[in-house]
Amino acid sequence: MDEPMKPEEILYVDEPTQPEKTASPEQTSSGGETVTSEEKPSPEESLQAGPGPSTDSLSIEDLELLEERFQQCVQAVAQLEEERDQLIHELVLLREPALQEVQQVHQDILAAYKLHAQAELERDGLREEIRLVKQKLFKVTKECVACQYQLECRRQDVAQFADLREALTTRAAQLSEELAQLRDAYQKQKEQLRQQLEAPPSQRDGHFLQESRRLSAQFENLMAESRQGLEEEYEPQLLRLLERKEAAAKALQKTQAEIQGMKEALRPLQAEARQLQLQNRNLEDQILLVRQKRDEEVQQYREQLEEMEERQRRLRNGVQLQQQKNKEIEQLRISLAEELSTYKGCLETYGQICNPETATQNFLAKDH
Repeated sequence: MDEPMKPEEILYVDEPTQPEKTASPEQTSSGGETVTSEEKPSPEESLQAGPGPSTDSLSIEDLELLEERFQQCVQAVAQLEEERDQLIHELVLLREPALQEVQQVHQDILAAYKLHAQAELERDGLREEIRLVKQKLFKVTKECVACQYQLECRRQDVAQFADLREALTTRAAQLSEELAQLRDAYQKQKEQLRQQLEAPPSQRDGHFLQESRRLSAQFENLMAESRQGLEEEYEPQLLRLLERKEAAAKALQKTQAEIQGMKEALRPLQAEARQLQLQNRNLEDQILLVRQKRDEEVQQYREQLEEMEERQRRLRNGVQLQQQKNKEIEQLRISLAEELSTYKGCLETYGQICNPETATQNFLAKDH
């Protein structure tokens, strides 16, 4: 905004250039400087302006009133300038804390975003660790299930072996009973033959003795063949059953040892999985707290932004008021310029009234 011009500058700007200068009898001081009026009277003014005490006194009063009015206007302009400077200073003071608050809120938001990004990175890392632990756990569980399946197969084989062994035992018992019956029959026949041998010999007895020997030899051969057949039939099966039983027992022991080792290896994995789940839950809680804090900070930032917008609107209104005041000051300056022009004209008129001879000489010189 342009500063108002000093009264002395206005006087010297608005004064027209005259070839001749005439000093007035009275000089009006404004700000410690003397105002010198330049005269260029017209013939009509020379005729109308005549000397008189009443006209002289009225002109002096008008000059005093104009001087007072001029001083009041100068004071008003100075006061308005002070108010303008004060409003500008207040505007600067109001802008500084608002800018500081905006910067602080911006830094807080950046810190919150940084913390949120760090928490997301930690969460992704924990998710990757949980995924690896789940893979290990799945692998161990798969191996455990495979071992359990093998154990169940072994148990079924053992059950089948037990059924087969029971069947073989039953068959062996039956054969043992048959063998016992055959032995009893053989003992009875042997006893009968012995009794017959103890009887007095005869031709029939000799024939019978031969027949008995033949039958005894056949029976012994039959028993040997039967025993050999049984041994040939059941001994390989019994050996295979014994081998399978021993292999099943060894496999069962090995499987039980593997299951025990897997259980022992599974315990730290389960503990680690529980720990990772706890860490994941803690991270989720931290992320929730960070989000809540971020939402609160965003809400606070929005409130501060609305407050700053309200302050900005108020400052705009103050600036508009200041602009209106500046316009009023400009209008006042124009009015003062007009009043100064009028005041200058009055001074010229007063000079013409006080020095009519000089005015007449100037008029005659102008006619020439």
